[in-house]
Amino acid sequence: MDLRGIIMNLEKRKLVTIIILDSLERDVLDDLKSLGVSGYTSSPAQGEGLSHIRDSAWEGQNRKIETIVKDDTAFKIMERMSEKYFEKYSAIAYLSDVEVLRKERF
Repeated sequence: MDLRGIIMNLEKRKLVTIIILDSLERDVLDDLKSLGVSGYTSSPAQGEGLSHIRDSAWEGQNRKIETIVKDDTAFKIMERMSEKYFEKYSAIAYLSDVEVLRKERF
């Protein structure tokens, strides 16, 4: 397939990125699955923000969870994060527009 053929086969999706305490990872993943998410990537996350730097193992670590989904699922995820996590925990979530090949996977 040439470059033009690849570009024509791109499909728009949303990349949802969630950064949350590692102790809440299982809960967030369960929520994602209940909303129809079939795949994700989870990795350690470090940084500094409004809360503070987590520099003690006692405080726990941050996790970054990423998933690529259709728009309607992305908005449901953001709604769930807002309702369940934002008021009680130091958590953030954001959306990015992406284009993917193999659209049936997302």
